[in-house]
Amino acid sequence: MLHMQMTPVGSRYRYLKVLPVILLLLLCFISCRQVAPPDVEQRPICVPADDFNRLFERSGPGWTGGDGTLSIWLPDGRTLWLFGDTLLGRVRPDGTRPLDTPFVHNSLVVQEGTRMETRVGSVRGEPGAFFSPSSAEEWFWPGHGVVVGDRLKIFLHRFEQTAPELWAWRWVGTDLAHVSLPSLTLTDIQPAPSDNQILYGVCLLESDGYMYIYGTADQRHPKEAHVARAPAGRLEGPWDYFNGACWLGQAVATCRILAGVSTQYSVIRSGRYFYLFTMDGRAVFSNLIVVYRAVHPQGPWQGPLALYQAPEADDQVIAYNPFAHVQFLDENRVLVSYNLNHVSNPDALYRDAAIYRPRFVRVDLCEADRRLDAEP
Repeated sequence: MLHMQMTPVGSRYRYLKVLPVILLLLLCFISCRQVAPPDVEQRPICVPADDFNRLFERSGPGWTGGDGTLSIWLPDGRTLWLFGDTLLGRVRPDGTRPLDTPFVHNSLVVQEGTRMETRVGSVRGEPGAFFSPSSAEEWFWPGHGVVVGDRLKIFLHRFEQTAPELWAWRWVGTDLAHVSLPSLTLTDIQPAPSDNQILYGVCLLESDGYMYIYGTADQRHPKEAHVARAPAGRLEGPWDYFNGACWLGQAVATCRILAGVSTQYSVIRSGRYFYLFTMDGRAVFSNLIVVYRAVHPQGPWQGPLALYQAPEADDQVIAYNPFAHVQFLDENRVLVSYNLNHVSNPDALYRDAAIYRPRFVRVDLCEADRRLDAEP
């Protein structure tokens, strides 16, 4: 995923989050049909969600920055936020972070109203990741999850370092964590079905008695979306895989359902349609959030329709991995987050804490439908 691997260098942490410059130069030559930016003359299709942007301007203690920004609505009304690489501690009044700011590979933030509680693990008395693999050479970045009875089931994507240098990491497998409710106590972590090199669990969607498990062919460029499904409540498998025409029980049968997605994207259902939110992944480090629409969870997909250009993104700061949070649906406006990070300079996140925090927008699905309906 477009996440960050951080390792201590003296009193600082180094960020291994983006692709090598050479790879970026090669990818810049990928040709793709351009998407027109949002038309500012029409009714706004997407506006900043100032309330959530303020909510995540945290100065500590606890979570002060991170990416991933997935969420799960809990039965008692709380929302569980799942983050990958996370910065803890405190942010100074001038917006800077101390150089010894604690870092962990993943964290939970529990929201109850405007109250936010950070949950992490502990390693020899110091903050640690909430989820940790058995091997000290690996780490987890969380995917999506779902409530099943009195437990949460959360996908965890396992990574390892391949060399002592920047960008030298790889995905090595996917596990499934079980977390008891309402205490949010981790009970166990077991392997998840993931034997076809697709990074499953970036998004989950329950519909018509099935749980749809969306994944990404992350090593392809542009990245491809795939989908598997299982009866609701049975994420442990067996799964069926969409092969472009029907569902089969063989993992190798999987076929892409869409090309040009983010590593992390989001699929929701509203009324008769399914909506897929992603950055326009057909271009390298695109700052444009787009949406696709379909009448089936596997597509075929109509679009893309441009929704929002992240104003924070430039040649130094990237926007990536949007995700929809349907528990905050407001008059057919769906809350969507996206992540920010500096493209090359790790020190920037200490000089300006605002860089490494999610941003939120609200998307008007009625207006999106109107524009998609008007397309030829």
